[in-house]
Amino acid sequence: MAANNKQDRMPYFIYLCEQRILAQNIDGHIIDIGGYQTEEGGIAWLLDGNKEHGEGINTEREALDDIAGKIDFLFLDGQFTSLPDLSDDYGDKLETASAKQIVLNELSDASDTER
Repeated sequence: MAANNKQDRMPYFIYLCEQRILAQNIDGHIIDIGGYQTEEGGIAWLLDGNKEHGEGINTEREALDDIAGKIDFLFLDGQFTSLPDLSDDYGDKLETASAKQIVLNELSDASDTER
């Protein structure tokens, strides 16, 4: 019997808010996974946990796409396990923040992105 791949998919949101890169899981927990800044040459970002980075990016939307391409389930799951929930600090600020939904496959490095 074939496995149902839809069961292995976990949705997350990533946000750019107040110079921080935030992630939110299906339970509504929010964690800080890195930082970004706007420089003369564009947006530069850095993930704290794995030192992935990008620079020279023109828009926040492109930065979110770039970040999403460098995040996998094992990395993000580990971050949610080890970092504190910042929902009280950022919860109401995310309505106006740049956001992207990503769907990560638990059993592989492949991801789908939306929004």
